[in-house]
Amino acid sequence: MKKFDVYGVCNPLVDLLSHVPESFLQKLRIQKNVMHLVTLEQQQKILSELDKEKISVEIAPGGSGANTMIGISQLGGSSSFSGKIGKDQHGKLYREKLQGLNVYDCLAEGDGATGSSLILVSEDGARTMNTYLGMSQELINQDIDPDVIQSTKYLYLTGYLWDTDSQKKAVLNALDEAKKSDIKVALSLSDPFCVTRHKDDFINLLKGYASIVFCNQDEAFTLLDTEITQKAIETLSEWTETVALTLGAFGALISHLGETFYIDPLAVRVLDTTGAGDAFAAGFLYGMTHGLTPLDSGRIGATMSAGVIGQTGPRYLGNARKLIKEKLNIII
Repeated sequence: MKKFDVYGVCNPLVDLLSHVPESFLQKLRIQKNVMHLVTLEQQQKILSELDKEKISVEIAPGGSGANTMIGISQLGGSSSFSGKIGKDQHGKLYREKLQGLNVYDCLAEGDGATGSSLILVSEDGARTMNTYLGMSQELINQDIDPDVIQSTKYLYLTGYLWDTDSQKKAVLNALDEAKKSDIKVALSLSDPFCVTRHKDDFINLLKGYASIVFCNQDEAFTLLDTEITQKAIETLSEWTETVALTLGAFGALISHLGETFYIDPLAVRVLDTTGAGDAFAAGFLYGMTHGLTPLDSGRIGATMSAGVIGQTGPRYLGNARKLIKEKLNIII
């Protein structure tokens, strides 16, 4: 079995990306800058409204965990990805694109539609996701490969996996497999609404399994019922070895084994925040699996994130290794 730096498990979703005015969100009464779980019919209704207003939609393979695995590959790392797609055209496209981006394909298939996320990007770059999970919510134990878990340095999971009982059971089984094999676990809290839905479960995951937690300030505050950043860092550090807490335009904080580092933000004109947190996680995990310090790993994460939000789409479109060398003078 090939060795991997990171094995990601998340919902494989086809991204349907559209830039919209604020008035469009207001008209449809869609709450801005969060992830909404919707039915296929609800998603189709929004697409119909976009078509009426002649607003274009771009299509690409996505999903939070896949974006992070692709980012690791762009930096020169080795990554693999599991999730469940449908036996349909979107599923075929997803598999082809993932393989083309040098991510080891561990995708399972089921008889149903591949999940999709309709991402509405506002004029200020904020993204509002309307996600139909499709077959991704049917993930079962057999869809996560124990041989790949044993062949990786980190098992990377996202909070989005906690929205169905089937996914939850599969992930808990994978976590126990990782623990048995002394494989480190990294967990992304994913979204404040996701944290609200599964607060107790996430706290138990952090205390019982996670070596690294990725979160933004809103997610940390929601989880811990606080609005004090220092308190959030201190509490999370009691539960996990490493905390990567992003602060949006104000940079990030990294706490590793009780030592805290501040990561300065990079000056960038924000075009689209889709995938910013995923890119940060990719850069940080690349650094931590290639012998770099938590500080330099965080700087790579921040640089990848800035590269993504300065363009349209959920992943950096240029040469990621060149970007790191030019911005940080770190050769990877």
